[in-house]
Amino acid sequence: MMNDRKEQVVLIGTAEENQTLIQAMKLLDYIEIAAIVDPKAGRDTEIIGNNRRVSVYPDVYSALQKDAVRYSIVIDTVGSEDVLKHHAELQQQGAAVFDPSHTLLYKPLMQKLLEADKQRRWSEAVMEAAQEGIQVVDGEGKILYANAAFTRILNVPVENRIGKNVFDVSPDGSLAYVLRTGKAVFGNTHITNGIPIIANASPLIDDGKLVGAVTVFNDASSIEKMAQIVQKNKEEIDSLRAEIHKMNRPKYTFLDLVGENTVFQNCVRQAKQAADSNSTVLITGESGTGKELFAHSIHEFGQRGKGPFIKVNCPAIPGTLLESELFGYEKGAFTGAAKSKIGKFELAHGGTIFLDEIGDLDMVLQAKLLRVLQEREVERVGGSHPIQVDVRVIAATNQNLQELIDKGLFRKDLYYRLNVIHIHVPPLRERSEDISLIAEQMLHKLYENNLKNRISFGKGFAEKRAVPDTGAVPMENQPPKLDRFAIQELRNYSWPGNVRELENLMEKLMLFSDCRIITREDVVYGLYADEKVQLNEVCCQSLAMMEKRMIMASLERHGNTLSGKKAAAKELGISLTCLYDKLKKYRMDA
Repeated sequence: MMNDRKEQVVLIGTAEENQTLIQAMKLLDYIEIAAIVDPKAGRDTEIIGNNRRVSVYPDVYSALQKDAVRYSIVIDTVGSEDVLKHHAELQQQGAAVFDPSHTLLYKPLMQKLLEADKQRRWSEAVMEAAQEGIQVVDGEGKILYANAAFTRILNVPVENRIGKNVFDVSPDGSLAYVLRTGKAVFGNTHITNGIPIIANASPLIDDGKLVGAVTVFNDASSIEKMAQIVQKNKEEIDSLRAEIHKMNRPKYTFLDLVGENTVFQNCVRQAKQAADSNSTVLITGESGTGKELFAHSIHEFGQRGKGPFIKVNCPAIPGTLLESELFGYEKGAFTGAAKSKIGKFELAHGGTIFLDEIGDLDMVLQAKLLRVLQEREVERVGGSHPIQVDVRVIAATNQNLQELIDKGLFRKDLYYRLNVIHIHVPPLRERSEDISLIAEQMLHKLYENNLKNRISFGKGFAEKRAVPDTGAVPMENQPPKLDRFAIQELRNYSWPGNVRELENLMEKLMLFSDCRIITREDVVYGLYADEKVQLNEVCCQSLAMMEKRMIMASLERHGNTLSGKKAAAKELGISLTCLYDKLKKYRMDA
């Protein structure tokens, strides 16, 4: 704390020569400039800080004799003879006299004092601004300092503590403990002046000796209130995460992946193994093969099944918006950003993000995605610091990424990061033995959904075909079945749209089937109705005519070139030689 007694100083010499000393002394609150001797100044006055007027004398005698002032320090910068005359008198008064030889040393000393004083004032300002109570004692326990927060928290005036001994006023407190043991204490709780406080205290060591201690404390009840606020905020965050999870639950499980094909079963087995890890998964395959079903199933089956499942269809979002959708943005990051927004990666924290059709991602976003995979952190658009995320990435594409790499359209390093676990889903035409299983499962689900939504069945294929009633048994409370000829027709089809196309066909058959059995004619109509093949003609004409029409429709789709004929033969389930024979038979060969 500051000493109330101020040193009285007289400066002898011109004011211009003494500016360094004057400026230093003006900032030292324990020094008071009582007089200045300046023969050039006449008998004017000068303002010297804190609105104090300091007398300026033309000679030393006048200054020394004025009002019998007793000076503590006399600084002579010019070597005045008058000072020498009064030297003994000044010393008797207890004044320290500095002649010019001393002054040369005194000026840099004063500059150092000035810097030290600035540092002291800064430290005091910081401690006074602190919201926590601060108290400092010397090695004997004498209280040297207490800040404003000390009074606010303990309701004890500072003047009632300064100069007191901490062993008398707070013998069980943190400072007393530190002085007795020489050890720091953290999180110490005790009662002071009837107020529960929590304090940290540390010893002050100088040259290996304990010279004092300092404590920083706060009202324990405020800490408890803060903890309650933190807990409440945590509960709200947990509640919001739970809502996000509910809104982003996986729709499919491994039970939805139906098939006995060996290659397909290997894919399912590989996906289940991948589910137990946090490794990135790349799922490839033609459009409609069920890549998304695999992604949902991997998430649901693994340890992250309780976390959110966030799906992003990359080509569905414009490139200019995709970055902010994936990584979020800060308020003011661009025009219209009135508030901050959390990106998909942050929403997926603790769960999985599914990046569908990742082959359509532009090169800039590929680089940013690579950083997410490497560093496990994202940076919002307009943000200044990275945000850690715990996210499992599953990516899917129907494109050949290796070809895109060769064309310079996809980063090779990103491909390696994504391709940790690679699952290639076979097209439906390569697993024809699974078609009937998948179709029956689809019919059952569609039937259940339609019942739930009270949608009526059997709008009438027969009515559309304009054929007479065959006496088929109407549908009862069960889904329709496929007869063996219908199944064979499904297996003979090439399914360019894969499982998705099959699902669309089953929904069409469900809505328009008149009876419990779906026939080959129903399937043919469902497949080729859009190609203007009149079903009544198909049903009333010979098999040969129907075969001819199917060949014509297939050639129209694929073209009459050699490659088109090969594709048509594959679609029809016959060899190229057989196709040429039939073209010759029906006089269709060009």
